[in-house]
Amino acid sequence: MKKSILFSIAASLLFLLTSAQPPNFQYEKTLVKNVKASVKVMNNGELFTIVPDNNPNMRYITEQLPAEYKKDGLKVTFSGYDGIIPPNFRMMGKPLKLKSICVTSAERKKYGIKKAKYTFK
Repeated sequence: MKKSILFSIAASLLFLLTSAQPPNFQYEKTLVKNVKASVKVMNNGELFTIVPDNNPNMRYITEQLPAEYKKDGLKVTFSGYDGIIPPNFRMMGKPLKLKSICVTSAERKKYGIKKAKYTFK
């Protein structure tokens, strides 16, 4: 009897944990174009943010950042859509839906990057 109760509690907890999904962010309709920024590493290398050069207090977070661009201090230029953070929701940066991201040839040589520009749909 006790085993069946414990099993049902464990099964319901497992169901609740696996059904939790990250929120789907809404994005503004205006495109932010040709923003010069730097990639910064946070959380012991687990989180990569994009910090605009003209606003060092602002941070963007995107899941679209290519693996070869995940280098601390890399200078990039990007275009994309700002995300809207839901009320009562804390994040390390503002969500960003990238349209394109690129690096200069000097940065490519410095960091050994193969592809200079990525374009997203």
